[in-house]
Amino acid sequence: MLDKRDAYKFLKGLEAELTRKLPEPDVMRTEVRQIVAASKSDDKALHMRQREDAFLHHFAFPVLFEYMQTIPGIDQTAARESLLSEYYRNMKGMCSGTPARKQRHPFNKIIGSKPATIMAQWKGQSESNPLKQSCPDFALRSPFPFKIVFEGKYFEKGGSTKAETELVTNIYQAFFYRALPKIDPDAKTPAWDYDYSCLFAYDASPEGSLYEAWNNLDKTVKAGFWEGANLYVMIIRAKPKPSSELLA
Repeated sequence: MLDKRDAYKFLKGLEAELTRKLPEPDVMRTEVRQIVAASKSDDKALHMRQREDAFLHHFAFPVLFEYMQTIPGIDQTAARESLLSEYYRNMKGMCSGTPARKQRHPFNKIIGSKPATIMAQWKGQSESNPLKQSCPDFALRSPFPFKIVFEGKYFEKGGSTKAETELVTNIYQAFFYRALPKIDPDAKTPAWDYDYSCLFAYDASPEGSLYEAWNNLDKTVKAGFWEGANLYVMIIRAKPKPSSELLA
């Protein structure tokens, strides 16, 4: 039976595969902007109209889908059944459904909300709905051996302060999804039953601010996210490709 060590090995290997295969930051910024611009006039490209979505669905998902199939027993059919995305209707070749949690709850994934603001929401005195529906960017479910919920992010610009703010906020959101209790599936929606969560982010900033913010943390603290909270922090920053690889 596969265990937590195997889940870590899968995520670590996926991170290495994405780092190797994705464009370097300068190229990524240019191509993401081009994809977003082109999607504005394409009704079939709703899943490409934001920079984060273009990164996830054009660049990351094909690598993820292929890498999933390196797990014994997971072929294309099983990989598609396992992969859930909020834009599954636009990617039916890779995804089988939505990761949205059917049961609403009175909590917000936004960090730092004031108690008075939360109470106003609960009392129906704000524009925000008192009950929230959680919808992560994507997730992996059975038949894949690891049940993982993902918070996808694309960081393009900002110095150290913004990067640290984004890192804390996004890690918290990934943890929030993992912490929500289990819900059984029904005829229309999958189960909410995840053992692990992952912050899945690409740092396309010229300075590598987000990547640096994460790697400046003490290694003991970094390890604590996985060891103590079942949360894998994946900050991807691809390196320039060797000339031999570019010509291949």
